[in-house]
Amino acid sequence: MAAPSAPLRVAVTADETMTLDAVKVSLLGRGMIVTATVSVAVAPRRLLAGDPAVLLVVTDLSEWSDLEQVCALVGGVHLPAVALTTAPRGGLWGAVLEAGASIVLSAHADSDTIEATLRDASAGRRLAPAEVDDLVARWHRLREERDRIRSELDSLTVREREVLELLYDGETVADIAARLGVAQATVRSQVKSILRKLEVGSQLAAVAAYDCSLHPPPPR
Repeated sequence: MAAPSAPLRVAVTADETMTLDAVKVSLLGRGMIVTATVSVAVAPRRLLAGDPAVLLVVTDLSEWSDLEQVCALVGGVHLPAVALTTAPRGGLWGAVLEAGASIVLSAHADSDTIEATLRDASAGRRLAPAEVDDLVARWHRLREERDRIRSELDSLTVREREVLELLYDGETVADIAARLGVAQATVRSQVKSILRKLEVGSQLAAVAAYDCSLHPPPPR
C-alpha cells in the first residue's frame, strides 16, 4: 500500500485579500499547509517564511502594473511557482512563464487540478517546452505592441496627454474646452495632433490606444 502524500507546504499570494482568504480555506481543506498569505505587492522574502515548497499566485492580470508586480514576485522568490489567472491563455501567460513560473493555469481549473499542479511544480515539473516557447513568443509580440504605443504616447505634449486622458474619461471636445478654459477649435487642433502622433484615424482609436497602454488587450 502506497504511503500517503506528505502535506504540501504552499505560500499564497493574490491581488485581493478576499481571494487570499478563500484560497487559504480551500487549500487547508485539502490537507495542504499554507505557510504565508500575502499581497502580490510585498517583498518576495515575505513569502519564504515557513519554508514553502511551492508558490501559488492568484491574479487577474487586468493591468500592466499587475503583470509587472507578479513577474517581479515570481522572479524574486526563487520557488517553483504556479500562477492561477482569469487572463485568457496567451501572451500574459508567457510573461509569467518567462519570469520564472513553472506552470500557468486558468482560474476555471477545478480543485483537483490545482492541487495536482502544485504538487507537479513542487516536484520540478514544468509546462512542455514547446508550449512555453509559444506563449513566450506571444508575450514578446504583445510587449512590442505595448512598447510601441507607449513610445507614441510619450511623444505627446503635456496638454495633448491631458486632452487624451479626458477623452478617455468620456468627455467631449466641448467639455474639455470648458474645463481647460480654451476655445473648442484649440482642443480640436490638439486632437488632430494626437491622432497624427498615434497614427490613428479617429478619437475612438486614440482612446483605444491609450487603454492599451494601461490594460493588456485580449488575445487575438
